[in-house]
Amino acid sequence: MTTLLDPSSRSLVLAVFSVFVVICLMLCVVTGADEDDRALVRSDSRRLRSWQQGVAMGGDTTTVATVTVLVGMVATSGFDGLGVMLGSLIGVMLLLVLIVEPLRGHASLTAADMLDARGSGGPAVRVSWGVVTLLVCFPLLVVQLVVVGNVAAALIGQPGVRTGCIVVIGCVMTALAVSGGIRGTGVVMIAKSVITLPVLVVAAVLVLHRFGGDPGRLLDAAAHGSRTGGAYLRPGGYTGEGWVGAVNRIGQTFGMSMATLAMPAVLMRAISAKSPRGARSGGRWMLGELTLLYGALAVVGVGAAALVGEALHEAGPAAQVFTPLLLGRALDSGGVLVAALACVLFLTALAAVVDVTLAAGIALGRDVLGASGRLSGRRPAGTADGAASRWSAALTGALSAVVAVVAADWNLVVVSTLWLAVCGAALAPVLLYALYWPGFTARGALWCLWGATALSIVALALSPYVSGAPGSILPEYDFRIWDVTIPGLVTVPAGFLLGWLGSVTDPRRAAAGGVPGPEHRREPDTV
Repeated sequence: MTTLLDPSSRSLVLAVFSVFVVICLMLCVVTGADEDDRALVRSDSRRLRSWQQGVAMGGDTTTVATVTVLVGMVATSGFDGLGVMLGSLIGVMLLLVLIVEPLRGHASLTAADMLDARGSGGPAVRVSWGVVTLLVCFPLLVVQLVVVGNVAAALIGQPGVRTGCIVVIGCVMTALAVSGGIRGTGVVMIAKSVITLPVLVVAAVLVLHRFGGDPGRLLDAAAHGSRTGGAYLRPGGYTGEGWVGAVNRIGQTFGMSMATLAMPAVLMRAISAKSPRGARSGGRWMLGELTLLYGALAVVGVGAAALVGEALHEAGPAAQVFTPLLLGRALDSGGVLVAALACVLFLTALAAVVDVTLAAGIALGRDVLGASGRLSGRRPAGTADGAASRWSAALTGALSAVVAVVAADWNLVVVSTLWLAVCGAALAPVLLYALYWPGFTARGALWCLWGATALSIVALALSPYVSGAPGSILPEYDFRIWDVTIPGLVTVPAGFLLGWLGSVTDPRRAAAGGVPGPEHRREPDTV
């Protein structure tokens, strides 16, 4: 994989990436947070416009793992990889219809504000929401840094510099998050989308042109190149056969939908919109962007199976992160397309990690640390939230870089599945219950947050992802009790069940006649 770029193309990629980083730093300084730190968590009259928020929200959903691992999954597994894209689009539609507008109407800084306003919050719930948000953001950050570190080392041509690449890129992205705030990082996300989307669309058009614009020829060639024949177009290539495969496939689509609906960085963007109507308008822009993007990624993945499927099969699962670059080399021997796709990977990682780091910092500073009230006693509330979130974002970014170095050789699918499972099973049910069930209580929120998180971790710990298989984290041990690797069909309903059970057994709910008492409700925060 070290010969993906010739020296001239490699220099071009590094030069473009460096220029982009410098420009983004300048934009963050110019458009980012104000001197009093309040704009880190809200930007008041300086908020982005609705279409800008929508493009940024779409960028939050598109991580470097989406462009690499997902394309590689489509190239090697066919139907099952396309199912992941479908699940994500379903989640975006649910977010647009059910979440963005009412969430913005009840929350001014974080989603925990909405829980307080709807009568199912409190200090314990706020801290719990913040901690679970960190458990979602942290694995996502690690995955992004490991993928971009591997790609950077391969493009440089020196695998031994991977650790240095992870540390340097992690520091740069953390600096952007801390200096930019919501508005500054939104500008970075928009710039990334303006570059990424056209490059991927051009790559998809070149794939179709290679096969004369005939999708039938493309699919036939993909089935042959993947070495799976007709099975490429049928479910089971990645999720497996029988009842285990059925549970994995349903859990994959269901879990991906719920996780997309509750991604912390996307919720942060929706809350920072100018108004509830503006949040809904931004959601429509997000849906349009992702529909076009996933269509291009699907064609790119199928094209990779058709043109470089043999090389991917011989290189093994670790080569999937290089699938777009291998396809670019097959389509353009001159290296221009490979260089453009490499820039896409770098910029996608940059923007995604910046926003996730900011979302994690706000959750830690505003919800976990701010819930104790100690910060507001020393400084004005808005300033304390901003200052704590800055330091929290810096700490989160530094720790994620350290963990990414340690986990660089792990199975990234395991880490990705962890954050998806916790996000879909713990955060999504609490959001939906708080918005649409008047009887939802703080006890139900706590049971759902902690119970679903624990269940998700246990389900993955007892699966082949952790032990009992050659690709496991601990292949020398075998303590698995089931072969299901995508537990969304179990964990998401369990999260809803725990939220319901905790609420209906809450003594305060019974004393109030079946609904939370007025002492648990308050007006939404003003903006």
